[in-house]
Amino acid sequence: MKHQIQRPAHVDRSLRPHYVAEWVVAGLVVLGMLMLFVFVRPQQPGSLTSADAAQAMLDFRDNMPSGSTAERIGQVTSGAAAADVLEVLGASATDAASAVSALRQTGLVDRKRMRPGTALTAYFDESAMDGETSRLIAVSIKPNAKNTLLATRQADDSFFVSVLTARLVTSHRRAAGIIETDLQTALVAGGGTPAHAASLAALFPDDTVLATGGEPGDRFDTVFEVAEDERGNFIENGDLVFAAFNGETSSGSWYRYTPVDTGRTEFFDANGVAAQPFLTRYPIGRVAINSGFGQRYHPLTGQLHLHTGIDFRAPAGTPIQVAGDGIVEFMGFSEGYGRHIRVRHKRGYETLYAHMSGFAGVALGQMAKAGDVIGYVGDSGSATGQHLHYEIRRDGRWVNPMTLELPSGRNLASDPAELAAFMKQKGEIDVLRGATEGVALATASTFLPVIQPNSP
Repeated sequence: MKHQIQRPAHVDRSLRPHYVAEWVVAGLVVLGMLMLFVFVRPQQPGSLTSADAAQAMLDFRDNMPSGSTAERIGQVTSGAAAADVLEVLGASATDAASAVSALRQTGLVDRKRMRPGTALTAYFDESAMDGETSRLIAVSIKPNAKNTLLATRQADDSFFVSVLTARLVTSHRRAAGIIETDLQTALVAGGGTPAHAASLAALFPDDTVLATGGEPGDRFDTVFEVAEDERGNFIENGDLVFAAFNGETSSGSWYRYTPVDTGRTEFFDANGVAAQPFLTRYPIGRVAINSGFGQRYHPLTGQLHLHTGIDFRAPAGTPIQVAGDGIVEFMGFSEGYGRHIRVRHKRGYETLYAHMSGFAGVALGQMAKAGDVIGYVGDSGSATGQHLHYEIRRDGRWVNPMTLELPSGRNLASDPAELAAFMKQKGEIDVLRGATEGVALATASTFLPVIQPNSP
């Protein structure tokens, strides 16, 4: 009998496609874990550099969950989801997802991805370890300066979110001095904001230099509101309540005040006189309005679109007065506006007057004064009747002429009670400034000596 020699089976050592896929997936998993630990940084309390992270511990330090045996803080630095942070801190994937879902249901947390720098404080019961994960019993996060959220585990293992809203106290801060580079830089260095600089410059609309930052050597003085929580921690800056400027072109002082009878807040000078309006809402007087600003169905096309101005009803030939001092930038005809004029004013404002029957008294590039007659009401262009279509644009965007905040020019001296209330408030602001009538503006950056909120 012949014995058959069995040859060893052929071993296929080629790298088959499904093996390649398995290696690629495994590599991606490892890379993902490495990236997760790079982007999510667990930190010890007190070691955080982010103001948001430091505040995340603050509001609930007296309310630490009773079952907590460990507190860990993670800070997202780039791209990682909140659930990833919690997993790195030691929570299971299920607990992390459940807690984050509960936080998002408040509407105070971004439903897609939290911003870099967001800090989460996680509380664990380490007596209930499950492998490498601890039992997550609560998560605290501060989504904004005013609110803190605490998601706590319930008996059914779901998470319930409590919202703590800081009790805000309004105080005041002063920033005054001499411009070295520009007004915005000087105010921000003193604790103010770019918006404060813009508000101050707007009180002097004729000063084109101030509108771009002022000149070195110009003096300024401001008092603005500051919101703090009950522990005295800075929350946010509020509005200007006083602004003064002393420059080569402009000088003056303005106090914010809200008359009781109108409820409209604006700035008044030391004598109780508000700034004069530099634009009017009514270029042909207070006549009936056919159509207001906003979405409407076009009377000719029937399509819904934004009506970018106000339609004033008036007979043909009614004189149209320019709303304020400005340069005539366009005079001509278009199919939509018909005969129309566009005027450029100060502070980024433009006005437009459309459907005219004719022009009057102005030329392209000419300076027009408030009240000058520039044309007459008509129905040229896409118009269904005789009317004036009037637009106001601010920095290239349409705004509603009827709701735009414009100075009133009101003199409080006509109402003794209002004037007395204004003078009382003015005196309080002057005390905050450490100033009395006739005292020159401060010559160096100073702050209120009795109110020192934490730096923002």
